[in-house]
Amino acid sequence: MANIDIGSDEDLHQTMMMKPKRKGLQLTNLPKDILCSILSRLPIKEAVRTSILLEHWKHLWRCHSNLEFSLRSMFPGPRTNGPNDVRPWKDVFIERVDAVLQQHSGAGVDNIQFQAPCDDEHGDRIEGWVRFATASKTKQLILDFSATHHIEQHPYKIDLRLLDDSKSSHLQSIKLCSVSLKVPADFKGFRNLKWIFLADTNITDGDLHHLVSNCSGILEFLGIAGCGMLRRLHISHLSNKLKHLQVYDCRLLQAMELNFGLVKLEYRGPSVLLSPPGSLLLADICIKLEGICTNSLEYMFTKLGHNVPRLEILTLRCREGKMATLRGKLHEFVHLKHLRLDLTFGCATRTTDILEFACLLVAAPFLEKLEFHMWLRCQHERYSVGKGHLRSLPSQPHSQLRSVDITGFYGEKDQLELALHILRDSVVLESMKIDPGPAAAPAGLTRLARTEAPHFVDGYEVAREFLLSRDRRDVVHVAEPLACRLRPLMLGARWRIDAAQRASFFAALRRRNAENAG
Repeated sequence: MANIDIGSDEDLHQTMMMKPKRKGLQLTNLPKDILCSILSRLPIKEAVRTSILLEHWKHLWRCHSNLEFSLRSMFPGPRTNGPNDVRPWKDVFIERVDAVLQQHSGAGVDNIQFQAPCDDEHGDRIEGWVRFATASKTKQLILDFSATHHIEQHPYKIDLRLLDDSKSSHLQSIKLCSVSLKVPADFKGFRNLKWIFLADTNITDGDLHHLVSNCSGILEFLGIAGCGMLRRLHISHLSNKLKHLQVYDCRLLQAMELNFGLVKLEYRGPSVLLSPPGSLLLADICIKLEGICTNSLEYMFTKLGHNVPRLEILTLRCREGKMATLRGKLHEFVHLKHLRLDLTFGCATRTTDILEFACLLVAAPFLEKLEFHMWLRCQHERYSVGKGHLRSLPSQPHSQLRSVDITGFYGEKDQLELALHILRDSVVLESMKIDPGPAAAPAGLTRLARTEAPHFVDGYEVAREFLLSRDRRDVVHVAEPLACRLRPLMLGARWRIDAAQRASFFAALRRRNAENAG
């Protein structure tokens, strides 16, 4: 039987022996089941080390119920990330995992995780791990063989029959990453599985439908990421209880046919068709459109409106590239209460009109919270009185909107017109926050300050001059950008600050980006 390498623990042992005994309840006097529960809260390596403390603790770690095997836990020291170093880690990792599993009691394992860049070369060893998981009646299983950098490897071919109800009826949660996945025809399904996440697998449309359809109607969460062979997602089985669906970066996906009871959808990738129209109960949607340049208003009214009539929370992130073309009466989002737009305007000369977004107040009569985050990656022109009269749309009072957050406010004319329209028509508004910093920009993009800090100052000054002056209810708050503190040191768009001031400024900017990201 293999020994587990836990390093030298003489200091630990001596320290424990030197501690004075105290009266009352002692850790060593606790019942075995309680001690096992305590040890299970330690990483497996630390739990094994406790075996040297007392003679009757020698085998306690073998009842550990939370087995997490990863490069981080098995190799806690600093490591390089060179591809030549991966194979030694892999071999030692596999040996250590096998040593632990061979000495474990094999009972009462609630959670077992294997996270390391293993592949089909070690298929027999991995199959042994899976068999251990089923024999120990584990409730949560994670097989994550993702590599931290690109290496040539053949993904492990997992046989789902090792996990189905013929072998394990206790499994409730499973995560499979970087494996080859094909659902056999004689797959018995999962009786108690509630949570599935698949990433970077070669699963096909038919296999995914077969897998989901054989979850006995209790599956609540399905996550899919980087599955490049999926083209049409079909999960509309009548007995399906699925409530939460995540779909990320499936580049060939064209359509999603969803089940009636789905409540929450998180999607990132190219625009896809949602069906069946008019019958979905979706209440919470987060969509991040990538790889395309579109118009968010067109997408909302033509792709979402009639498909998700009960939508309450919508987050939409996309790259704005053209004027909206909206014909006829707009669809009403009568259940929408919270709307967040993260929009990047990326054309050199912007042709979009931000005032067009005023139509959302009409289309969403029960909207309570609006977040409008802009990143203008284009030519900027600060508004001043000499730039012409501000446009004003016909008044249509909104009686529900209470909170508005606008970021990326650079003081452009149409930005100011939209803010003034919302301020005027939102009759129960309690808070309007204006921040020149673009929350829609990638977190940590500190080079943004070098080129756009002068526009932060423009947005701040325009908001104070034209927006605060019309605030009769004291609901508008304008965040002062960091650049305003350095305004006397700026000449046009060029910085005139020393190294210490520059370092302090960018450190503060990084902190703000981190806060926005959180």
